[in-house]
Amino acid sequence: MRAFTMAEVLITLGIIGIVAAMTMPTVIKNYQRKEAETRLKKAYSTISQAFLAAQAKHGEVKDWENWEDAEFVLEHYIKPEIKGAKVFPTNESPSNLMCFEGKFPSNYQNGDKESTQYGWLDNVYISSPFFAGYTASIKLTDGTCVGLNPVMTSSSNWQNSFSRLIFIDINGSNDRPNKAGYDLFLFVVDGNRIMPWGYEKSLTEISDGSDRSCKLQAYLGGLYCAARIMAESWTITYW
Repeated sequence: MRAFTMAEVLITLGIIGIVAAMTMPTVIKNYQRKEAETRLKKAYSTISQAFLAAQAKHGEVKDWENWEDAEFVLEHYIKPEIKGAKVFPTNESPSNLMCFEGKFPSNYQNGDKESTQYGWLDNVYISSPFFAGYTASIKLTDGTCVGLNPVMTSSSNWQNSFSRLIFIDINGSNDRPNKAGYDLFLFVVDGNRIMPWGYEKSLTEISDGSDRSCKLQAYLGGLYCAARIMAESWTITYW
């Protein structure tokens, strides 16, 4: 049986390298999508179950006391239902917004060079709807960070029928990309339910590329990505 020549081996290795270079980015991206889908579904289930358990003890979510105090709500109602969870208080700085532990990994900047933890799909930094000073957060044992903003300011252009907002960072605030639609997803507390922001809209509305929709080309996009993922059977199809 004739052995391969050195030239044939090098050619074969070169072909394998080219094929790997062409396919690995797709493989990696598919893995990242699947991981994000799994982590988001788990985080949503965990926080939803915690709210349900707290409701069984304290009455309907919509009637809980001290809703204006995010730290109180997390400490009093939610933390007891999630083993090992740690509550972080509100913080006036948008750079230290959620689960801040003395690290600052992100570098989103506006024209005034003001940094913050998170950015939209187009990398513009997120200021509202977080409203530093209102949002407290809770860190789960798997590293997931969940923020709660119970009060929307009346002067905000985000004002809508919801005043209790939940932000889920599926890999924690100290790990990148810290970007809406990738590892940050937005929800609302609607009565006694936790629903993705935009759940009342059609799939076309939340994914059509208009401002704040869940499409990579959207200006300030990412607001409705949790709603899009859930509407598409817990799959990520936009990146």
